[in-house]
Formats: sequence, C-alpha cells, structure tokens
Amino acid sequence: MELPGWLNETSPALCRCGCGGRRKGHFIEKTLRDIIKIIHEAVFAEEVALRQGFLQDLDSRVKVVMLMYFLVIVNLCSQLSLLWGFYLVLLIIAVFSRLPLRQVVLRVWLVIPLFTGIMVLPSLFNWVRPGDPLWVIANFHHSLRIGFISLPPTLAVTKQGLWGGAMLVSRVGISVSLAVILTLSTRWMDFLRALRSFYVPKIFVVTLEMTYRYIFVLISAMEEMFLARKARDAGQSAAKEQRRFIGSAVGGLFGKSLQMSEEVYWAMTARGYSGEIRLLQRSRLGWQDVLILLLVVLAGLIMFVANKVLGG
Repeated sequence: MELPGWLNETSPALCRCGCGGRRKGHFIEKTLRDIIKIIHEAVFAEEVALRQGFLQDLDSRVKVVMLMYFLVIVNLCSQLSLLWGFYLVLLIIAVFSRLPLRQVVLRVWLVIPLFTGIMVLPSLFNWVRPGDPLWVIANFHHSLRIGFISLPPTLAVTKQGLWGGAMLVSRVGISVSLAVILTLSTRWMDFLRALRSFYVPKIFVVTLEMTYRYIFVLISAMEEMFLARKARDAGQSAAKEQRRFIGSAVGGLFGKSLQMSEEVYWAMTARGYSGEIRLLQRSRLGWQDVLILLLVVLAGLIMFVANKVLGG
C-alpha cells in the first residue's frame, strides 16, 4: 500500500505550496504575536516593580510627589545642558534601581522624536519663526505673497527655531522618561493607592483600576477568539472572509465586554466594594522616604537656581 499524495506534501493543510503555511503578513499570526507581546510586557513590568532596588523601596506616595515636582522643574528649565545632565542622573538612578535601561531609553526615544518632531518641524524655518539663518534651503530673490501673507525671499532653518525644537523634544522626552521610570518601579495598585492618598476623586481612581484590569481580560478573550480562528483556518481564507471575521470579532468582543461589565459590577456590589483601594500591606513613611524627599526638593531648587544663573 502506498501513502496518499497529500500526506507526502509539507503541511498540506496549511499551504499548498509546501512552505509550511508561513505567509508573510497573516493577520491572525500578527495579532497573536502582538497579544503575547502586550501580556509579556505587563508581566515583566510587574516583576521589575517587585525587585529590590532604590526606587522600589521608596513609598509610592513619595514617588508620585517626586514625579510631579520634577515635571514642573524640567518644564521650567530652559538650558539644554541642565536638562541632559538631569537625564543622565535619572539613568544612573534607573541602573541602581535595577530597571531595564534599554527599555527605559528605547520606549521613549523611538517615539518622542517622531511625534513631537512632526509638531516642531514647521517652527524650524524662518517662515514660521524668524531668526538668524543657519542653513539656507532656497532663495527666491523676491518676497512671496500668499493671499494677505507676505513671506521672506529665503527659506532657511534658523538658530532660534532649532534651539526651540531641541528644547521642546528634550522636555517632552525627559518628562515621559520620568513617567516610564515611575511605572516600572511601582506596582499599579500601589500607584492607585498613592493617588487616593492625595484625594484624587474616587471615580477617577476606580475608572483607572477597572480599565487596567479590563484591558487584560479583553486581551485574553481576544486571544481565545483568534486561537480558535487559527485552529479552523487552513491559511487559504479570502480577504473578504478575513474582513468579515474581524468585524464579527469586534462586535463579539464589544458584546462580551458589556455583559462582563454588568456581571463584575453586581459581583463587586454584593461583596461590599466601595471604590477604596485596599491592600494587605499598609504603607508607612519611613525616615528614608522623608530624607529622599528632602534631597529631591533640594536638588530641584539647585537646578532651578542654576537655570536662572545660566540665563534661563
């Protein structure tokens, strides 16, 4: 007896061409990879927050105060040297806190220059922000008029525009870095409890808490849907069929989230949930926290005075 011809093919149920069904850009494979990546990053962030480190050992309320304080100082600073000196100290603190330095840097500086740079780009040119030209791009030899707007005869990148753009990108990048370091070194529930300690409205804290939990519940539900689809899909679905599945998946996920929200609400109400964040471990300010907070205030004042002395 001889084997059927289809058994001699490589992964015949997945791909007729024998490539094992690995088709470039398959939406199910890509979606599953993205889901796994999101879950992995969330679990990894929780593990980092539980490590023994300088920032992890501080009270979450102190870290929230430090974040707000330094955000104000950074955005008042007008000297690039001071800003990047502060950022260097921030990275050193991240290393001592055993935070993933590569993730801290790449998560910020692969995104901020792109989005902030797009907004800053027009202000580099003398047509938007007049100033001393550094690089002349074009010379039209006469003034240009667009309706009632009169433009200079040359289009150039100005010193003032370049300096302002670099300042804005630096401020935004360092501010986001502060937030990233806070989230990596603080558990989510500790952060919410710190917000409640500063009398942030209960409804706001509850919304953040439920949103964070619902993201992972819905991601898990979506993962099950796509895994079920993958188990039934031979890799030969037409584009129309794929679009139909995506539409039905969005609708099904929306309906499931509505039903789940009702069930969760009634279950929490039945158990006496009032919106307060309660943890098994009580947080108390130690003398180390108070000392670090005083040093932070002093460092911020020194940075503010140095900015004034340097001409900010």
